[in-house]
Amino acid sequence: MHRNGWVGWLSAVLTFPVISQARVVTEAEFLSALDDSHPAAVESAEALDLARARIVAASTLENPVLGLTREDPSGPIRQTDWAFSWQLPGADRRPKISARRESAAAETARLAQQMLSLRLTMKQIYAEWALASARHERLIARTRRVEALADRERLRAERGETAGLEARRLDLEASVLRGRVALTAAAAEQARARAAGWSADLPSAARPVLPEVPLVKESSETHPLERAAAGDLAAAQLEHEAARRFVRSPQVSLGWQRQELGSESIDGPTVGLAWSMPVLGRNRAERAAAEARVSAARARLDKVRREIRAAREGALASFQKLTSALADTESALKDNERMLDGMEAAFRHGEASLTDLLDIQRSVTESELAMLELYEATLAAYREFERATGASPTRLQENQL
Repeated sequence: MHRNGWVGWLSAVLTFPVISQARVVTEAEFLSALDDSHPAAVESAEALDLARARIVAASTLENPVLGLTREDPSGPIRQTDWAFSWQLPGADRRPKISARRESAAAETARLAQQMLSLRLTMKQIYAEWALASARHERLIARTRRVEALADRERLRAERGETAGLEARRLDLEASVLRGRVALTAAAAEQARARAAGWSADLPSAARPVLPEVPLVKESSETHPLERAAAGDLAAAQLEHEAARRFVRSPQVSLGWQRQELGSESIDGPTVGLAWSMPVLGRNRAERAAAEARVSAARARLDKVRREIRAAREGALASFQKLTSALADTESALKDNERMLDGMEAAFRHGEASLTDLLDIQRSVTESELAMLELYEATLAAYREFERATGASPTRLQENQL
């Protein structure tokens, strides 16, 4: 069966035959709540905003300094100095600004990775909710079958056709199933409450649809973690370049001086220059630290590339094995309802025992629940493949059928 058929078949088989009035919510609708205004997205953008602020700080020139000095000694001469001084931008300014920009680019890539992680978290939450609901509905359907059989056997016992043991056994079986229904209902409610924490507009009576298992298609995009590590390396190299420029720019000053002697005064302009001479310190410690950061950043980039490649290969192999297993088990379940109808008919005509009927009922129920576990594992494997691929949500949606 084509992969798209799995979801349709599961939705048909795993939904009890009651017209639900609840609003249906798809995975795409649930994921649409994750936009730039989502609290999780706003929180994740903090590091990028700080990196952009550091660009502004590196690009801003030093403020000029305005000074006033008044000398009035006990002698007859008084002196007033006005001075306007400014530290000229150094030769390391441009590489420092470029380094901050590379750091911001790295934070942009990390934000893309965080948004992907948030999206995968929402997909996991939605899958847990949908699968919990599917288990609940499947057990309800099985419970109603057993309860209908119990009611029929109870009527037969009241008419004196049977001793009533069959009705009692069916009531016990229905009681066990009702307990499992209660457990799955609680699990479904917990999953829905968790989903509501991520989507504020989620209706209280919403009913999720099982998400599709998409086809795998490799992405040509560079993984965000690799882009971030590359940005860190570029920033470290620029910081190293800035550290090599140990000759500082001078500080220049312009002013006006006025000297007063009694009623007479003389005044005129003043010019000053202050320059730190690189005699004792030539940024040796800073250059050594910058070299260490470059070496570490280059090693991290190599490590990230290896980890991404290994994670991608492992996730793809896992997903392919699970999809193959899902395809193999699908054919064994599609005739479950027909088999149950036939077995119940055989039991009503005395051609099968109640023990045989209950065994078939349990086998069908457990096989369908096991199918849901396999389906859940397959969806989880694809989420890991998405994480290892690191493609943007738009690109990933193009890969789905």
